[in-house]
Amino acid sequence: METDWNENRAKIKQDGIRNAISGFLDGGYSTGERDKFRTRLERGALPNTTEIYITHRGVSEVYVNQYRDSTVWQARPPDPGLEAEFLRRLMVRFGVDESRAKAKLAAVTTDSKAKLVTTESGAGSVELDEPFDRAWRRVGLVLDRVGFTVEDRDRSKGFYFVRYVDPEDDAVGRKNESFLAKLMFWRDAPDPKTGQYRVFVKDRSDSSEVQVLNKEGGPDTSDTARRILSLLQQQLK
Repeated sequence: METDWNENRAKIKQDGIRNAISGFLDGGYSTGERDKFRTRLERGALPNTTEIYITHRGVSEVYVNQYRDSTVWQARPPDPGLEAEFLRRLMVRFGVDESRAKAKLAAVTTDSKAKLVTTESGAGSVELDEPFDRAWRRVGLVLDRVGFTVEDRDRSKGFYFVRYVDPEDDAVGRKNESFLAKLMFWRDAPDPKTGQYRVFVKDRSDSSEVQVLNKEGGPDTSDTARRILSLLQQQLK
């Protein structure tokens, strides 16, 4: 489930003039920021359980030149604090005591290290110093945050089946797109320039390894595969 792009109007400072203008025109002032949230439900590792993930994407409106006569929407870093707050509210809505919900979120740590490794053949991987279950969850969150479309997943085998748009190709393809189209980071419509890949989370007992495979399941040594691995490593570290 995914929200539309929305503005957090609580960030707009209120004074007499702004209140008067907003009475006639609600959009008279803008924060220049938009946020979108995705909620994903996945079958849990334990029987009869469901895991819920919430991820955030944000964009900011920035000027493109010194004359400040034209703007573009630029991606902002995901906000884990917002994600945690929405998870807390959801837990409370489902009947969890508020103090317990806060304690559960406070117990979540993200201090594990992600190391990018490249072999002589050109294939690479990301090594994670954490068990498979935790690595699987974190990789899934990263895929949601950075704009991959996850078409399918097989937790028992460690596969995420994803589509990925190379930013270098996408920049050309979207040059003339409309304002709304440029904000559609999580589009589900197929794109001819979109590559299909398998993100493989491999269990190594007390640690895990993340690899990018081609759509047939073989090693992928392309520049795009290396960019995907680098992107994953940056988000996982």
